[in-house]
Amino acid sequence: MCPFIDVFGFDVGTYGICCIIGGALAILLALYNKQETGLTSLDIVEAAAFIIIGGVAGAKILYLIADFDTVAYIITEYGITLKTVMGLLQGGFVFYGGFIGGFAMLLIYSKWQRIDTMLFITAIAPSIPLAHAFGRIGCFMAGCCYGVPSEDFGIAFTDSLGAPNDIKLFPVQLLESVLLIILAAAMQIFTMKSKHRHCTVYIYLFAYPIIRIFTERFRYDDSQRGIWLGISTSTWISIAIIIVGIILYLLDQKKGFPEPEPLPSFEDEEEIDI
Repeated sequence: MCPFIDVFGFDVGTYGICCIIGGALAILLALYNKQETGLTSLDIVEAAAFIIIGGVAGAKILYLIADFDTVAYIITEYGITLKTVMGLLQGGFVFYGGFIGGFAMLLIYSKWQRIDTMLFITAIAPSIPLAHAFGRIGCFMAGCCYGVPSEDFGIAFTDSLGAPNDIKLFPVQLLESVLLIILAAAMQIFTMKSKHRHCTVYIYLFAYPIIRIFTERFRYDDSQRGIWLGISTSTWISIAIIIVGIILYLLDQKKGFPEPEPLPSFEDEEEIDI
């Protein structure tokens, strides 16, 4: 739709702009939600940096795995050169890979800082769909993750980086973005109202996979994302996440949904003169 905009004579990718806006808003929301956890602003910002690094790496790795045939063809045809490697590293990301990679890096960071991972999850959970919603807007602007042909509800791209141009395609990216914003709002309300704030993550583990399975039926870029036994990679991962979510919920329920112990706060302690 509009993959680049001119900024002082430079072409700036709208996908990157949307991701930056979404990431910034997600961090601000997490900073607000850190209340009652004992986490500092620095903890949230550092954790966010780890999550971003893991998210980008994971999203790229899963994309390369899902589109292995194309990767193998490029390497076979052109060899392993700096140009081919850089070409493979540019573009092409799978959200679920980013989700897994980001969570892995959050585990590493929390272990390194010796902080209960659930404290971070409590603060960050509503931020995940919020950031993702802006990422999907970026997908629409760039023309990736495009929808099926649709004369009634389609939008034709003219300068897309991924979608076929001049064909009316269903704007599945915008549909998912709207559903993600609704999910983020529901999770935020639950976080603010519930006595079991950490349980907000279960809403995400159950709701987003359902959203993804629903929107997958409108996707038209299957060849780029991998199909196993006639089902897309993302659908398989969605099913797995729902199963994992159910198991974690039942285990937590058995314990009585205990809230993670907040970190001690030293802000109100009197200053000691030495």
